Amino acid sequence: MSRHSVTGDIMAPVPPMSTTALLLIDNQLGFRDVAAWGTGASNPDFEKNVTALITAFRDACAEKPDGQRPLIIHVQYRPVWTDHPLHVSKVGPFGANGEQVRAIDFLEFAAPRVMRPEGPKFVYTLDETPPPAPVEPKKDAALLPPPDEVIMTSHGHSVFINTPLELILKKRGIKTLLIAGMATDLAVSTAVRTAQNLALTGKWGGRGNMVDAAASARWTDGTSVFVEAQEDAPEDERGEDGLAVDMARIILIGDATRAFGKAGVDAQTIHNVHVESLRDFAEVRSTTEVIGAFH
Repeated sequence: MSRHSVTGDIMAPVPPMSTTALLLIDNQLGFRDVAAWGTGASNPDFEKNVTALITAFRDACAEKPDGQRPLIIHVQYRPVWTDHPLHVSKVGPFGANGEQVRAIDFLEFAAPRVMRPEGPKFVYTLDETPPPAPVEPKKDAALLPPPDEVIMTSHGHSVFINTPLELILKKRGIKTLLIAGMATDLAVSTAVRTAQNLALTGKWGGRGNMVDAAASARWTDGTSVFVEAQEDAPEDERGEDGLAVDMARIILIGDATRAFGKAGVDAQTIHNVHVESLRDFAEVRSTTEVIGAFH
């Protein structure tokens, strides 16, 4: 088992396999209405970086046989408040060329993909999701097309509350979770913090933290995060593998998120402060680092 620092300058590999998932949060057209969210948007490379991440994951899915492919999860925020900027009733010039579109629908570059016999389909609105693909006789796993990307909705800023996300991470055996989307200080921040808290208590991705340990002792094999138990630790403070910590690896892709200015503070400052604060909950890396480690 190779060992890499969780916080080192050189990023550990990210395995392009079935235990890895990319969580894309609230990439919706209504965020183009910047004035509805604040006083300017951060990260001018947001769209380019999210596009690059999706492409890397889809390429990995195409190259891997069924059962070994990484997972892509899209979350759409469907607020219940009728005056919310993303409410289903809100329409505006949010299309790529200023077209009148619904604020709630997915941004063009981040639309979920589902596979159908005639080819891939992109889901821009959950009100027009293509019908399920017909069930076909079993084929060789290497010949099966990539699976549909997972699409779910949330009604608040937590993508874990009243959604199947925790169950999916657990049932799919996800051990490496990469997080991107909007807004940095709202749903993205909440997702990172909740994912770490659940992983720490062993709700998904491993046994969690069995005993108090030094954060500086953490290491990763690229998939999970570990800390070795002290040699003289009692049995209830170590697993059979001699580990005191065995938990999921959570990676925030800082330049694949976006924030908005508020309370007299510019958007990029809000973005930077929130990304920095999330280093206590996740490994923070750039899109370039992640794609390099993914390949």
